Amino acid sequence: MTEPRRVLFVIGGLGRGGSERQLMQLIGAAHPDRIRATVLTLSTVCDPDHAAQLRRLGVELIQLPPAPIPRAARPAVSVPRVFGVVRRLRPDAVYAWLEEASTTVAPAARALGIPLVVARRSVCGSPAERLAFYRASIRLAERGARIVTGNSEAVVAEAEARGVPGERVRLVPNGHPPVEPLPQRDAGEVALGYLANYRAEKGQERFLAALELVAAHTPWRADLAGAGELRKGIEQSIVARGLGDRATAHGPVSDLRRFWEDHDVAVLLSDDEGSPNVLIEAAMLGRPLVGTDAGGTSEVIPPDAGLLVPHEPAAIAAALSRLIDDPALRRRLGEGARRHAGERYDLDRSVAAHLRAIEEAVGTAP
Repeated sequence: MTEPRRVLFVIGGLGRGGSERQLMQLIGAAHPDRIRATVLTLSTVCDPDHAAQLRRLGVELIQLPPAPIPRAARPAVSVPRVFGVVRRLRPDAVYAWLEEASTTVAPAARALGIPLVVARRSVCGSPAERLAFYRASIRLAERGARIVTGNSEAVVAEAEARGVPGERVRLVPNGHPPVEPLPQRDAGEVALGYLANYRAEKGQERFLAALELVAAHTPWRADLAGAGELRKGIEQSIVARGLGDRATAHGPVSDLRRFWEDHDVAVLLSDDEGSPNVLIEAAMLGRPLVGTDAGGTSEVIPPDAGLLVPHEPAAIAAALSRLIDDPALRRRLGEGARRHAGERYDLDRSVAAHLRAIEEAVGTAP
């Protein structure tokens, strides 16, 4: 019987973000029977639940404290430290998750002759790519990878636009376990849910601008939730816009099912998204979706799953008003969202596709 491949996963940190959850789901489903995983993080950021899961699975977690220098310059310091880890482990493959990881581990993989797989999960790349040398090193790492995976058709297209040959790019949609759907609420008011970390590109201010223009006849409220330093500014904006009696900015949510039990519509109005997990998770529970037509969001929101909107607050407000006042539409789109998410974002298929990418990378080694 063939031994499972030894795979070193490299990621900047293991916080609560959707990409981190996707990595943890892959490891949880595949280790130790189909792969033998080790996780290397380029920071000490680690959600306690992720750390506990890795301990239960018996997966070694190696954390490298970041150097006290600007983030864009950290790879220059991290590369030799990562080289030492890779040389010690000598895995069958390295799977770099996101841009910082790819540029940091690629030199070690190349020098030691270890196949490299890179997971691209964004249509806009890292903010550090504003610096020419960092942009060049990231793209060199991606072009030199044996296989590059993208979690949406939009991300795959972006990888090819960045110079990765199309024959080495694989579409691997995000994977989510099946869950029991939630019933439609009948609470007298319609609750809009907005789950996203408080970052400018996540669109919370756009959401508030749209809420000012909502003209629904049915009572409604809106709850934003997430982590991030911009939360205080969103709280102030809620008050300044006169939305204090309708909208609230909460902290991080640990129980997604409970959150969506209390909300009727999932909204995300980001500038760009690779493949928004928060909308997929809400769809799996049967909630209708509203999202901006950006990146891979349109792949999550087909016409029978929700309303795809432009970035203009007036158009967003019209879509929200329509859903707030039409319970039959919410029910129909919620059912469509669940059906689409269950078919496209099946966890077993996603895990199998990641494992094929790893095997293909190892198989193409010279």
